[in-house]
Amino acid sequence: MYQIALITHIVGITLMAGTTLMEYLLTRHFWKLYASDRSRATAANEDGFNFHLIVNIGIILLILSGVTMLVITQGAFAKQIWFQIKIGLIVIIAINGSAFGRKQDAKLKRLISMEKLNFLQDDPSGQENRKDDLMKVKNRQDLFYIAQLIMFLTIFTLSVFKFN
Repeated sequence: MYQIALITHIVGITLMAGTTLMEYLLTRHFWKLYASDRSRATAANEDGFNFHLIVNIGIILLILSGVTMLVITQGAFAKQIWFQIKIGLIVIIAINGSAFGRKQDAKLKRLISMEKLNFLQDDPSGQENRKDDLMKVKNRQDLFYIAQLIMFLTIFTLSVFKFN
């Protein structure tokens, strides 16, 4: 039973980390496309797949399997420093993704729809402000994804080496 829970645990964290990496790569692709062809980038962003569902599945698998392993081992890992750091990072990743990451996604979608609406109305006013807002979102998204990926790498490292 422990091995099944461990496999499920690994699948959960891999879904979360892999999806985060994929979102980061797609976001970078969007911004490169946006610099050269805004209408194509906007269309690609609107057609984008919602990866949040996969991350949520990963979180559920991770939590259920983690609790199962804690019960099976009678909490043997719970007192170890590497485990406590790992749990803390998982909580930070979840909060950061929910609060900060999704907020930036929503801002990007709002700014793109505003830009699209103003383009259709041929209204150049406020273009400079939107450009600044878009650059802020881009920079925040980069920071968000890099931080998330570093935390995932730290979790994988802690899980393999089990530092005390």
